[in-house]
Amino acid sequence: MPSSNSSLDDLMTELRPARYQIRPFAEALAVAIVIIIATISTTYFIYARALYAQEAEIRQGLLRTAHVAASIIDPKVHQSIHLASDESSERYQNALAPLVRMQQSDPQIAYLYTAIKKGENYYFIFDTTPTPTDPKVEDTSVAVMQIYTDAHENAAFLRAFATEKPTTSDESYTDEYGKFISGYVPLKDDNGLVYGILGMDIDVKDYEARLLPIRRATTRAYVAGFFVAFLMASAIWFLRNFIFVLNRKRLRMFDLLNVNSAPWGADGSVAAGGSSPNVVK
Repeated sequence: MPSSNSSLDDLMTELRPARYQIRPFAEALAVAIVIIIATISTTYFIYARALYAQEAEIRQGLLRTAHVAASIIDPKVHQSIHLASDESSERYQNALAPLVRMQQSDPQIAYLYTAIKKGENYYFIFDTTPTPTDPKVEDTSVAVMQIYTDAHENAAFLRAFATEKPTTSDESYTDEYGKFISGYVPLKDDNGLVYGILGMDIDVKDYEARLLPIRRATTRAYVAGFFVAFLMASAIWFLRNFIFVLNRKRLRMFDLLNVNSAPWGADGSVAAGGSSPNVVK
């Protein structure tokens, strides 16, 4: 029977379990953190690019529409209007009518107007906002040659006059008429000289509404990423815990069998004085 015992010893030696460092919770947590970081970084990159593209499109759309509106204005008529009393003239009303129709065709245009600079002050000339007939309704229209008192709060407005180039708001601003994102284009006479600017405002609420789908999609991506991280971490924890328990039972079994007279502890460690060949740390 020596050969049988030798074969059994060889088999037991071959099947002797290794001592693995298994930490189910730590491993599951590490996987969850990696997935969350990857999800957040990737989603934020996509969000930032999409938001930038949408904001750029809104601003370019403002300038395109403003250029069309500016092309409607007759420079000679505009330059002939320089008194508050001119607002009731037929010349003024006829020149304003196409701009009114343009604003009415696009409900997102909050205000459409022109302005000039004299000295240190800025004055409105054309304004498509109708004067309300109901005294209870706040009048947000402006009169011809009315000073824009909040011009210093509008960086894009000042930049348009300073550079005489098309420009848009870098961020929303607030003045006495509300909170807006605006686009401005120069008004030029027949000689190419700038005599004023045309401004077009969209309410910041409409602006935010156009960005809202991107923000909603980003929020959903974050939620989905956390959910996937939770599922993956749970699966890792379950599988690694199963392997941990199984390996501990195998170690306990060999302890009971006193393999090579080196008893194994209940936690998988080798008892004092024993030997454990082929142990993997």
